[in-house]
Amino acid sequence: MKKAVCPPMRIQTKINLLGRTCTVTDLSHPISPDDPTFGGHQRTVMWEHLTHEETIEFGLTKAPYSYKVTGFTMCDHSGTHMDAINHIVNEPDARGIDMIPLEWTMAPGVWFDFSHLEPNAYITQPMIEQAIADTGVTIQKDSVALMHTGWYRKYKDPFEYIQNYPGLDRGACEYLNDLGVISLGADAQSIDSHHEVKTVRVQPAHIVCREREILNMESLANIDLIPKHEFSFIGLPLKFKDGSGSPIRAVAITED
Repeated sequence: MKKAVCPPMRIQTKINLLGRTCTVTDLSHPISPDDPTFGGHQRTVMWEHLTHEETIEFGLTKAPYSYKVTGFTMCDHSGTHMDAINHIVNEPDARGIDMIPLEWTMAPGVWFDFSHLEPNAYITQPMIEQAIADTGVTIQKDSVALMHTGWYRKYKDPFEYIQNYPGLDRGACEYLNDLGVISLGADAQSIDSHHEVKTVRVQPAHIVCREREILNMESLANIDLIPKHEFSFIGLPLKFKDGSGSPIRAVAITED
C-alpha cells in the first residue's frame, strides 16, 4: 500500500498558490500548557481525553482501528490570537470574533523592524514614518501592519515574555489607520508597551482600536523571517459565538 509522503513541519516553506511559487512563513506559536498567560486570563490546560487503547476498551472502535482525543480548556486570547471588536468596545452590538469579516483576516500586509528599541519603549508616528521610508513599502487600503520587536524569542520563558516589551503609542496607531491599516499586530504579549499595561494601565493602542473599531493581533512569531516587507497575510480566527477573541494560525505569503 502506497502512503502519502508527508513533509516535516517547517516555519517556512514553498507552495504553489494560484499557479505561482510562493514562500509561506508561519507566524503562530504552538498552543501549550506552558504558554505565557496574560494577567487575569485563564491558563491553557490540555489532557489526553481518550487513548487509542481506551477507544477499543470502551467499545468505541474494534481493533485494529482506534483513535486518540485530546481535551483542552483555554482563554479565547490564548497564544497567537486576534482580538474581536467586543473585547474592547462595551456596546451590545459590538462584533464578536465570529462576525469579523473575512477580508480583514486575509489582507495585504507590511512589517517593520523595531527590535532595536529599549524595553518598555514606545513605537511612535515618526518611527513609523522612518520605517516606511527605509523599507519603501506602500500601505494599502484595509491592510495589516505587523511590528517585529524580537520579543517572540522570549516566549518559552514566560516570566521574561510577559514584561518589559515595547509597543505602539496612540499617534502611531492613528497614523497607521489613517494610511489604511485595519489590523495591527505585534510579536509581544500586547500591541501596547508593557509600561502602559502594567504601570499606566490605559493602553492607548487598544483605545485607538476601540475608538475606530479596528483589530489587533498579539503574540505573533517569526515576523522578521518574512522575506519581503510587503506580503499577503492570512490569520483566520475560530468562529466562537460572540467570542471576544480567538487563537489564529497566521501566515505571511510572499511571491517568489
